[in-house]
Amino acid sequence: MRISAIKVHPILMSSSWLSEGLVANPMSIYPNYREKRSSWYGPMTSAIVEINTDEGIRGLGVVGGGKGRLAPIVIEEQLKNLLVGQNPFNIELLWEQMFRASQFYGRKGAVIEVISGIDLALWDLVGKAVNQPVYNLVGGKTKEKIPVYVTGNLTERHLSEGFRHVKLALPHGPADGPEGLRQNIALVERTRKLIGPDGDIMLDCYMALDVPYAIKLAKAVSEFQLLWMEEPVPPDQPDAYRRIKDAVPELLITGGEHEFTRYGFRDLIEKRAVDILQPDIYRAGGLSELKKIAAMASAYGLPVIPHGVGAATYHFIISTHNAPRAEFVDIFAQGGRPLLRGEPVPKSGFVELSEAPGFGYELDEDVISGKANAALIF
Repeated sequence: MRISAIKVHPILMSSSWLSEGLVANPMSIYPNYREKRSSWYGPMTSAIVEINTDEGIRGLGVVGGGKGRLAPIVIEEQLKNLLVGQNPFNIELLWEQMFRASQFYGRKGAVIEVISGIDLALWDLVGKAVNQPVYNLVGGKTKEKIPVYVTGNLTERHLSEGFRHVKLALPHGPADGPEGLRQNIALVERTRKLIGPDGDIMLDCYMALDVPYAIKLAKAVSEFQLLWMEEPVPPDQPDAYRRIKDAVPELLITGGEHEFTRYGFRDLIEKRAVDILQPDIYRAGGLSELKKIAAMASAYGLPVIPHGVGAATYHFIISTHNAPRAEFVDIFAQGGRPLLRGEPVPKSGFVELSEAPGFGYELDEDVISGKANAALIF
Protein backbone atom coordinates (compact mmCIF):
# COMPACT_ATOMS: atom_id res chain seq x y z
CA MET A 1 0.00 0.00 0.00
CA ARG A 2 1.26 3.46 -0.93
CA ILE A 3 0.05 7.01 -0.38
CA SER A 4 -1.36 8.17 -3.70
CA ALA A 5 -2.77 11.63 -2.96
CA ILE A 6 -3.24 14.23 -0.24
CA LYS A 7 -6.17 16.64 -0.20
CA VAL A 8 -6.76 19.52 2.19
CA HIS A 9 -10.21 20.88 3.00
CA PRO A 10 -10.04 24.32 4.71
CA ILE A 11 -13.20 25.02 6.73
CA LEU A 12 -14.47 28.40 7.90
CA MET A 13 -15.59 28.05 11.50
CA SER A 14 -18.80 29.55 12.85
CA SER A 15 -18.76 32.17 15.61
CA SER A 16 -19.52 31.32 19.22
CA TRP A 17 -19.03 32.64 22.74
CA LEU A 18 -15.35 31.72 22.33
CA SER A 19 -14.84 34.32 19.62
CA GLU A 20 -17.55 36.86 20.43
CA GLY A 21 -17.79 36.72 24.23
CA LEU A 22 -15.76 38.61 26.81
CA VAL A 23 -12.82 36.31 27.54
CA ALA A 24 -9.50 37.48 28.97
CA ASN A 25 -6.64 36.99 26.52
CA PRO A 26 -3.17 38.35 25.68
CA MET A 27 -4.70 41.26 23.71
CA SER A 28 -7.03 42.36 26.53
CA ILE A 29 -4.53 45.01 27.61
CA TYR A 30 -5.44 46.96 24.45
CA PRO A 31 -8.89 48.61 24.69
CA ASN A 32 -9.65 48.20 20.97
CA TYR A 33 -9.29 44.40 21.26
CA ARG A 34 -10.71 43.78 24.72
CA GLU A 35 -14.36 42.94 24.05
CA LYS A 36 -14.00 39.90 21.80
CA ARG A 37 -11.22 37.76 20.45
CA SER A 38 -12.51 37.94 16.89
CA SER A 39 -11.47 41.62 16.83
CA TRP A 40 -7.82 40.58 16.61
CA TYR A 41 -7.84 36.94 15.64
CA GLY A 42 -9.37 37.37 12.20
CA PRO A 43 -11.20 34.57 10.36
CA MET A 44 -11.14 31.29 12.25
CA THR A 45 -10.46 28.33 9.97
CA SER A 46 -9.70 24.69 10.46
CA ALA A 47 -8.62 22.14 7.88
CA ILE A 48 -9.21 18.46 7.28
CA VAL A 49 -6.29 16.53 5.81
CA GLU A 50 -7.40 13.64 3.60
CA ILE A 51 -4.77 11.03 2.71
CA ASN A 52 -5.65 8.48 0.01
CA THR A 53 -3.89 5.26 -0.97
CA ASP A 54 -3.57 3.17 -4.12
CA GLU A 55 -5.80 0.56 -2.44
CA GLY A 56 -8.71 2.95 -2.00
CA ILE A 57 -8.34 3.48 1.75
CA ARG A 58 -8.32 7.03 3.10
CA GLY A 59 -7.56 8.63 6.44
CA LEU A 60 -8.70 11.94 7.89
CA GLY A 61 -7.02 14.29 10.35
CA VAL A 62 -7.83 17.74 11.70
CA VAL A 63 -5.42 20.69 11.74
CA GLY A 64 -5.76 22.83 14.88
CA GLY A 65 -4.79 26.36 15.78
CA GLY A 66 -7.49 28.35 14.00
CA LYS A 67 -5.53 29.12 10.83
CA GLY A 68 -6.33 26.08 8.73
CA ARG A 69 -6.05 28.01 5.47
CA LEU A 70 -2.29 27.82 5.90
CA ALA A 71 -2.37 24.01 5.66
CA PRO A 72 -2.69 23.74 1.85
CA ILE A 73 0.32 26.03 1.40
CA VAL A 74 2.58 24.06 3.74
CA ILE A 75 1.51 20.72 2.28
CA GLU A 76 1.72 21.74 -1.37
CA GLU A 77 5.01 23.61 -0.97
CA GLN A 78 6.87 20.79 0.80
CA LEU A 79 5.25 18.08 2.89
CA LYS A 80 3.32 16.48 0.03
CA ASN A 81 6.62 15.56 -1.64
CA LEU A 82 7.70 13.69 1.49
CA LEU A 83 4.50 11.63 1.64
CA VAL A 84 3.22 10.64 -1.79
CA GLY A 85 4.51 7.20 -2.76
CA GLN A 86 5.38 6.28 0.83
CA ASN A 87 4.05 3.44 2.97
CA PRO A 88 1.38 4.98 5.28
CA PHE A 89 2.24 2.46 8.01
CA ASN A 90 5.63 4.17 8.49
CA ILE A 91 4.11 6.87 10.69
CA GLU A 92 7.14 7.30 12.94
CA LEU A 93 9.52 7.71 10.00
CA LEU A 94 7.23 10.11 8.14
CA TRP A 95 6.72 12.28 11.23
CA GLU A 96 10.45 12.57 11.83
CA GLN A 97 11.15 13.37 8.19
CA MET A 98 8.48 16.09 8.08
CA PHE A 99 9.79 17.62 11.29
CA ARG A 100 13.43 17.58 10.23
CA ALA A 101 12.68 18.90 6.75
CA SER A 102 10.65 21.85 8.03
CA GLN A 103 12.88 22.94 10.92
CA PHE A 104 14.23 25.96 9.07
CA TYR A 105 10.77 27.55 9.10
CA GLY A 106 8.77 25.33 11.44
CA ARG A 107 9.56 23.72 14.82
CA LYS A 108 6.48 25.31 16.42
CA GLY A 109 3.25 26.97 15.39
CA ALA A 110 1.41 26.49 12.12
CA VAL A 111 3.80 23.95 10.58
CA ILE A 112 3.54 21.59 13.57
CA GLU A 113 -0.24 22.03 13.48
CA VAL A 114 -0.21 20.85 9.86
CA ILE A 115 2.03 17.90 10.76
CA SER A 116 -0.47 17.12 13.53
CA GLY A 117 -3.31 16.84 11.01
CA ILE A 118 -1.20 14.63 8.73
CA ASP A 119 -0.19 12.38 11.64
CA LEU A 120 -3.81 11.94 12.68
CA ALA A 121 -4.86 11.17 9.10
CA LEU A 122 -2.18 8.47 8.92
CA TRP A 123 -3.34 6.85 12.16
CA ASP A 124 -6.95 6.96 10.94
CA LEU A 125 -5.90 5.38 7.64
CA VAL A 126 -3.91 2.58 9.28
CA GLY A 127 -6.78 1.84 11.66
CA LYS A 128 -9.14 1.50 8.72
CA ALA A 129 -6.63 -0.62 6.81
CA VAL A 130 -6.41 -3.19 9.62
CA ASN A 131 -10.06 -2.75 10.70
CA GLN A 132 -9.17 -1.68 14.22
CA PRO A 133 -9.92 1.42 16.31
CA VAL A 134 -6.84 3.57 16.72
CA TYR A 135 -6.81 3.08 20.49
CA ASN A 136 -6.11 -0.62 19.93
CA LEU A 137 -3.05 0.29 17.85
CA VAL A 138 -1.45 2.49 20.50
CA GLY A 139 -1.92 0.54 23.69
CA GLY A 140 -5.54 -0.53 23.99
CA LYS A 141 -8.06 0.70 26.54
CA THR A 142 -6.84 1.74 29.97
CA LYS A 143 -10.40 2.65 31.00
CA GLU A 144 -13.83 1.68 29.72
CA LYS A 145 -15.15 5.24 29.54
CA ILE A 146 -13.64 8.68 29.93
CA PRO A 147 -14.74 11.20 32.59
CA VAL A 148 -15.31 14.59 30.98
CA TYR A 149 -15.42 18.15 32.30
CA VAL A 150 -16.99 20.98 30.32
CA THR A 151 -15.48 24.35 29.41
CA GLY A 152 -17.76 27.38 29.31
CA ASN A 153 -19.56 29.85 31.51
CA LEU A 154 -23.12 28.58 30.87
CA THR A 155 -23.19 26.48 34.02
CA GLU A 156 -26.96 26.00 34.21
CA ARG A 157 -26.94 24.59 30.69
CA HIS A 158 -24.00 22.33 31.50
CA LEU A 159 -25.64 20.95 34.63
CA SER A 160 -28.79 20.16 32.66
CA GLU A 161 -26.63 18.21 30.18
CA GLY A 162 -25.22 16.00 32.92
CA PHE A 163 -21.84 17.67 33.52
CA ARG A 164 -20.67 18.07 37.11
CA HIS A 165 -17.20 19.53 36.61
CA VAL A 166 -16.74 22.95 35.01
CA LYS A 167 -13.86 24.98 33.61
CA LEU A 168 -14.65 28.68 33.46
CA ALA A 169 -13.33 31.10 30.84
CA LEU A 170 -11.91 34.01 32.83
CA PRO A 171 -13.61 37.23 31.66
CA HIS A 172 -11.21 39.86 33.05
CA GLY A 173 -7.47 40.43 33.29
CA PRO A 174 -5.08 42.89 34.96
CA ALA A 175 -6.09 45.80 32.72
CA ASP A 176 -9.64 45.65 34.10
CA GLY A 177 -8.48 46.67 37.56
CA PRO A 178 -10.14 45.97 40.92
CA GLU A 179 -13.65 45.83 39.45
CA GLY A 180 -12.60 43.18 36.97
CA LEU A 181 -11.02 41.17 39.77
CA ARG A 182 -14.24 41.39 41.77
CA GLN A 183 -16.24 40.12 38.80
CA ASN A 184 -13.85 37.21 38.33
CA ILE A 185 -14.26 36.25 41.99
CA ALA A 186 -18.05 36.59 41.72
CA LEU A 187 -18.11 34.22 38.73
CA VAL A 188 -16.22 31.53 40.66
CA GLU A 189 -18.42 32.03 43.73
CA ARG A 190 -21.63 31.75 41.68
CA THR A 191 -20.38 28.61 39.96
CA ARG A 192 -19.53 26.93 43.26
CA LYS A 193 -23.06 27.62 44.51
CA LEU A 194 -24.53 26.14 41.34
CA ILE A 195 -22.52 22.93 41.19
CA GLY A 196 -22.30 22.29 44.93
CA PRO A 197 -19.34 21.19 47.06
CA ASP A 198 -18.37 18.05 45.12
CA GLY A 199 -17.90 19.35 41.59
CA ASP A 200 -14.52 20.53 40.32
CA ILE A 201 -14.04 24.14 39.21
CA MET A 202 -11.13 25.06 36.96
CA LEU A 203 -10.19 28.48 35.62
CA ASP A 204 -8.93 29.01 32.07
CA CYS A 205 -6.86 32.22 31.91
CA TYR A 206 -5.75 31.91 28.26
CA MET A 207 -2.34 33.55 28.70
CA ALA A 208 -3.98 36.79 29.89
CA LEU A 209 -2.39 37.36 33.31
CA ASP A 210 0.91 38.35 34.88
CA VAL A 211 2.48 36.78 37.95
CA PRO A 212 1.21 39.26 40.63
CA TYR A 213 -2.35 39.20 39.29
CA ALA A 214 -2.43 35.41 38.99
CA ILE A 215 -1.27 34.99 42.59
CA LYS A 216 -3.74 37.58 43.84
CA LEU A 217 -6.62 35.95 41.99
CA ALA A 218 -5.67 32.46 43.14
CA LYS A 219 -5.64 33.53 46.78
CA ALA A 220 -8.90 35.46 46.41
CA VAL A 221 -10.82 32.40 45.16
CA SER A 222 -9.18 29.86 47.47
CA GLU A 223 -12.28 29.58 49.65
CA PHE A 224 -14.21 28.20 46.64
CA GLN A 225 -11.82 25.23 46.28
CA LEU A 226 -10.60 25.85 42.76
CA LEU A 227 -8.92 22.72 41.36
CA TRP A 228 -6.59 24.34 38.85
CA MET A 229 -5.62 27.59 37.17
CA GLU A 230 -4.88 27.04 33.51
CA GLU A 231 -2.38 28.88 31.32
CA PRO A 232 -2.16 32.04 33.46
CA VAL A 233 0.78 33.49 31.49
CA PRO A 234 2.16 33.07 27.92
CA PRO A 235 3.80 29.72 27.11
CA ASP A 236 7.28 31.18 26.67
CA GLN A 237 7.46 32.05 30.37
CA PRO A 238 7.96 28.71 32.18
CA ASP A 239 9.75 30.46 35.04
CA ALA A 240 6.66 32.60 35.60
CA TYR A 241 4.55 29.46 35.78
CA ARG A 242 6.90 28.12 38.42
CA ARG A 243 6.70 31.36 40.46
CA ILE A 244 2.90 31.16 40.52
CA LYS A 245 3.01 27.45 41.34
CA ASP A 246 5.37 28.02 44.27
CA ALA A 247 3.31 30.95 45.60
CA VAL A 248 0.01 29.02 45.76
CA PRO A 249 0.93 25.36 46.43
CA GLU A 250 -2.66 24.51 47.33
CA LEU A 251 -3.73 25.17 43.71
CA LEU A 252 -2.71 23.16 40.65
CA ILE A 253 -1.15 25.19 37.84
CA THR A 254 -1.61 23.78 34.34
CA GLY A 255 -0.51 24.61 30.81
CA GLY A 256 0.65 23.40 27.44
CA GLU A 257 -2.27 24.18 25.13
CA HIS A 258 0.01 26.44 23.08
CA GLU A 259 3.18 24.38 23.38
CA PHE A 260 4.56 22.13 20.65
CA THR A 261 6.29 18.74 20.37
CA ARG A 262 8.11 16.70 22.99
CA TYR A 263 10.86 19.31 23.04
CA GLY A 264 8.62 22.12 24.25
CA PHE A 265 7.05 19.86 26.86
CA ARG A 266 10.45 18.63 28.01
CA ASP A 267 11.16 22.19 29.16
CA LEU A 268 7.87 22.41 31.09
CA ILE A 269 8.53 19.04 32.73
CA GLU A 270 12.19 19.58 33.64
CA LYS A 271 11.49 23.02 35.11
CA ARG A 272 8.53 21.56 37.01
CA ALA A 273 6.59 24.56 35.77
CA VAL A 274 3.14 22.91 35.80
CA ASP A 275 1.27 20.26 37.73
CA ILE A 276 -0.72 18.99 34.73
CA LEU A 277 0.30 18.97 31.06
CA GLN A 278 -2.34 20.00 28.50
CA PRO A 279 -1.09 19.34 24.96
CA ASP A 280 -3.54 19.77 22.09
CA ILE A 281 -3.47 16.76 19.77
CA TYR A 282 -4.32 18.95 16.76
CA ARG A 283 -1.45 21.35 17.50
CA ALA A 284 1.37 19.69 19.42
CA GLY A 285 2.30 17.05 16.84
CA GLY A 286 -0.61 14.64 16.63
CA LEU A 287 -1.14 11.30 18.35
CA SER A 288 2.44 10.18 17.74
CA GLU A 289 3.84 13.11 19.65
CA LEU A 290 1.27 13.07 22.45
CA LYS A 291 2.19 9.48 23.29
CA LYS A 292 5.83 10.57 23.66
CA ILE A 293 4.82 13.54 25.80
CA ALA A 294 2.73 11.28 28.02
CA ALA A 295 5.61 8.84 28.45
CA MET A 296 7.92 11.65 29.60
CA ALA A 297 5.23 12.97 31.93
CA SER A 298 4.70 9.52 33.43
CA ALA A 299 8.35 9.31 34.43
CA TYR A 300 7.84 12.51 36.45
CA GLY A 301 4.49 11.50 37.91
CA LEU A 302 2.58 14.12 35.93
CA PRO A 303 -0.91 13.61 34.50
CA VAL A 304 -1.76 14.63 30.94
CA ILE A 305 -5.20 16.14 30.35
CA PRO A 306 -5.27 17.33 26.74
CA HIS A 307 -6.81 20.57 25.58
CA GLY A 308 -9.63 20.20 23.09
CA VAL A 309 -12.37 17.88 21.94
CA GLY A 310 -12.88 15.16 19.39
CA ALA A 311 -12.27 11.52 18.57
CA ALA A 312 -8.50 11.77 18.23
CA THR A 313 -8.20 13.30 21.70
CA TYR A 314 -10.43 10.64 23.21
CA HIS A 315 -8.53 7.76 21.55
CA PHE A 316 -5.34 9.13 23.07
CA ILE A 317 -6.88 9.44 26.53
CA ILE A 318 -8.50 6.02 26.61
CA SER A 319 -5.18 4.39 25.63
CA THR A 320 -2.95 6.35 28.05
CA HIS A 321 -2.69 5.39 31.72
CA ASN A 322 -1.75 8.88 33.00
CA ALA A 323 -4.51 10.68 31.07
CA PRO A 324 -7.32 10.57 33.63
CA ARG A 325 -10.00 12.76 32.06
CA ALA A 326 -11.03 14.76 29.00
CA GLU A 327 -12.21 18.23 28.18
CA PHE A 328 -15.38 19.05 26.30
CA VAL A 329 -15.46 22.63 25.04
CA ASP A 330 -19.06 23.79 24.68
CA ILE A 331 -18.64 24.94 21.09
CA PHE A 332 -22.22 24.10 20.16
CA ALA A 333 -24.01 26.55 22.47
CA GLN A 334 -24.66 28.94 19.56
CA GLY A 335 -25.13 26.28 16.89
CA GLY A 336 -22.77 24.63 14.45
CA ARG A 337 -21.82 20.98 14.19
CA PRO A 338 -18.67 18.85 14.40
CA LEU A 339 -16.18 18.99 11.54
CA LEU A 340 -16.55 15.26 10.90
CA ARG A 341 -19.47 12.83 10.99
CA GLY A 342 -19.29 10.34 13.83
CA GLU A 343 -17.48 12.45 16.41
CA PRO A 344 -18.29 11.03 19.88
CA VAL A 345 -20.37 13.24 22.17
CA PRO A 346 -20.28 13.12 25.99
CA LYS A 347 -23.31 11.73 27.80
CA SER A 348 -23.89 12.35 31.51
CA GLY A 349 -20.31 13.49 31.94
CA PHE A 350 -18.61 10.57 30.16
CA VAL A 351 -17.38 9.66 26.67
CA GLU A 352 -17.51 6.09 25.40
CA LEU A 353 -15.78 4.97 22.21
CA SER A 354 -17.03 2.42 19.72
CA GLU A 355 -14.97 -0.28 18.02
CA ALA A 356 -15.26 1.45 14.64
CA PRO A 357 -12.00 1.34 12.67
CA GLY A 358 -9.68 4.33 12.67
CA PHE A 359 -11.00 7.22 14.68
CA GLY A 360 -14.55 6.25 13.74
CA TYR A 361 -15.39 9.38 11.77
CA GLU A 362 -15.95 10.30 8.12
CA LEU A 363 -16.22 13.44 6.00
CA ASP A 364 -19.37 15.52 6.33
CA GLU A 365 -20.03 16.70 2.79
CA ASP A 366 -22.34 19.49 3.98
CA VAL A 367 -19.53 20.93 6.12
CA ILE A 368 -17.01 20.56 3.29
CA SER A 369 -19.30 22.33 0.82
CA GLY A 370 -20.25 25.10 3.25
CA LYS A 371 -23.93 24.10 3.40
CA ALA A 372 -23.57 23.55 7.16
CA ASN A 373 -21.55 25.55 9.68
CA ALA A 374 -18.83 23.83 11.65
CA ALA A 375 -18.59 24.85 15.29
CA LEU A 376 -15.55 26.92 16.18
CA ILE A 377 -12.61 25.22 17.88
CA PHE A 378 -10.27 27.73 19.52
